[in-house]
Amino acid sequence: MKVNSKVAMYLGAAALMTASGSASADVDVSFYGLLDVWAGSQETPGADDDTKQLGAGGMTTSYIGTTATIDLPNETKAIAKLEMFLRPDNAEDGRYGGDEMFARAASVGFQGKLGTLSAGRVTAPLFLPVVFSNPYGGSFTFSPAILHTYQGGNNGPYVGDSGWSDSLSYSSPSLGGLSANLVYSFGEEEGEDSENKVGANLVYRNGGFMGTVAGHSIDEGALDSGDSAGFGEGGAIPNAIGQDAYMAGVSYDFSVVKLFGMYQDLETETQTGDVDIDTVQAGFSIPAGPGSVLGSYAVSDYSGEIDDERTTWTVGYDWVLNDNVDIYANFMNDDFDELGDGNTYGVGTRLKF
Repeated sequence: MKVNSKVAMYLGAAALMTASGSASADVDVSFYGLLDVWAGSQETPGADDDTKQLGAGGMTTSYIGTTATIDLPNETKAIAKLEMFLRPDNAEDGRYGGDEMFARAASVGFQGKLGTLSAGRVTAPLFLPVVFSNPYGGSFTFSPAILHTYQGGNNGPYVGDSGWSDSLSYSSPSLGGLSANLVYSFGEEEGEDSENKVGANLVYRNGGFMGTVAGHSIDEGALDSGDSAGFGEGGAIPNAIGQDAYMAGVSYDFSVVKLFGMYQDLETETQTGDVDIDTVQAGFSIPAGPGSVLGSYAVSDYSGEIDDERTTWTVGYDWVLNDNVDIYANFMNDDFDELGDGNTYGVGTRLKF
């Protein structure tokens, strides 16, 4: 199997950076990643039949990354980060053909007592709050919350992808368990300063409790201003020209069960009218043996230019071998009133390093 040349080039550069960083007392370089593969059957709503496959990213999208930090005066650090997605099932880079090389992250910034300021391609403000609010995290294959939000080839209506390019991001330090993140993305349209993306989130943690709120506003000129032009950027709403999004999420770990909940409202402006989508998700994680039984259910109500309803539920088991390796098995039913339904199931493994 031939490794994609861009992946090989990145691995070689990361190795050189790590070796160089280890030789300098002022520069700390780390190399890390996660590989996830699964085997099973996938059937999207409206498909003629299912597809048997060995796929990538059953629970987490595979990636490799490199971070370099340099100590500065006054307890401040300079930070550079490069992270790329890849598909270990076929040794291709990106989440899909044509994805940016460093679509997961590509930024430089500074970190100090007052927080972290980054510039480049950074995480979109709604992504982590959605991840925190459901038991399947960031799974673009099995998480109802993710499928009802992000496109990724799964009819998600969110505009703007899971990462924003041309962006400035500020992350606050945790104060009493509360942290904040602000993101501004330049639309880069000549003479149109207001065509941009702006978003924020708050995350509060206290013991077994997690609560989060997030929102974004995206205007027409920012829909394809340097971000992925593939599955992620435009969302699944036809002719979208802007979007306001709001969500709130919560989880609580009772030890015998961890419960999750999320509410989301997406208001999308299109060339022919508006589409409003209200989504509710509920889920659980129950410790059982060496792992956990997982379950999640989401329903989205479409109104306006699109009148439809989508319901998705997933159940499965995640067997944790250690902190770096787990094996999972999941079954999902995904149903659109207008398209029909489809079943996806499979087993897979993740390895973190």
